[in-house]
Amino acid sequence: MKEIKKQIKEKSFYKVYLLTGDEPYLILQAKHMLKNGMIREGDTMNYAEFTDAKVDINTLQELAFTYPFFSEKRLLLLDGTGILKTGKDEFVNIMDNMPETTCILICESEVDKRSKVYKWIKKNGYIGEFLKKNQTEKVLLRWIAALLGKEKKQIRENDAIYFLQKVGDDMFQIKNETDKLIAYVGEKEEITKEDIDAITSGEVQDKIFDLVDAIARGNKPAALGYYNDLILLKEPPMHILFLIVRQYRILHIISNMRTLRKPDDAIAKTAGIPRFAIRKNEQQLRGYGEKTLERCIEECIQIEEDIKTGKIGDQIGVEALICKLLLP
Repeated sequence: MKEIKKQIKEKSFYKVYLLTGDEPYLILQAKHMLKNGMIREGDTMNYAEFTDAKVDINTLQELAFTYPFFSEKRLLLLDGTGILKTGKDEFVNIMDNMPETTCILICESEVDKRSKVYKWIKKNGYIGEFLKKNQTEKVLLRWIAALLGKEKKQIRENDAIYFLQKVGDDMFQIKNETDKLIAYVGEKEEITKEDIDAITSGEVQDKIFDLVDAIARGNKPAALGYYNDLILLKEPPMHILFLIVRQYRILHIISNMRTLRKPDDAIAKTAGIPRFAIRKNEQQLRGYGEKTLERCIEECIQIEEDIKTGKIGDQIGVEALICKLLLP
């Protein structure tokens, strides 16, 4: 992102940009930055978007070879078109021969790095790869502080970590919840844990975590309370069951890999969670032994089968599962 900002500041652009990766928030930010850096707002004469899976290569070529009108650049956005797979020789020919005044911006969540188009862009253009694994706890905490700092707000590190654990690592969610916090505190400069609890909704997965935690503590009223909250939020019982199983599997993976002395990066990748979430899940592990976790997963699989075969309804079935898991 720093490199893109530098290019915009210096007005020194590549002919072709590829923005890719599994962090859509950063791809969106980079896309907007490049668009705003090249084209004036509302300039439809020098800007065109392609979002369909099938790109008319002739139309693309015609636009790419047209010089801009009262502008330094003509920008063509190819967003989720799969052009790297379908374009091949024709598209490479366009990129090779189009004038320097044309810029093509490609956004794809997944790319084949062996493709001819990818190799051309790597050699002649710019590739920005935005990955969730690079958004570590430290990076996200720094970003939260920057978002708050713009509005002259502050937050203690422990409270920022608590906030991050509550909302998760989705950057869209973090941004939305940060905006809500800023609006909630008004003129107050420091954001506290109390403010976070008052306004932050948290994710469904966060409520699932609390439900599983209540089961570990043998707290039936709390466990059923969390389940009823999820039902009131219109969360389908089968999705709740899926998330309960997922949480138990995360705990099982962490338990096994800690025994094998695996590093945090390997644990996070295998469990499918951000690295900073390991600590929170390890705290929950204190209420579960390995055999207990295996039993819980087996009970979940059994109730899923009972629901799918019509032996019990989904909502009452998941409630029955929670009650069964509470038994020693």
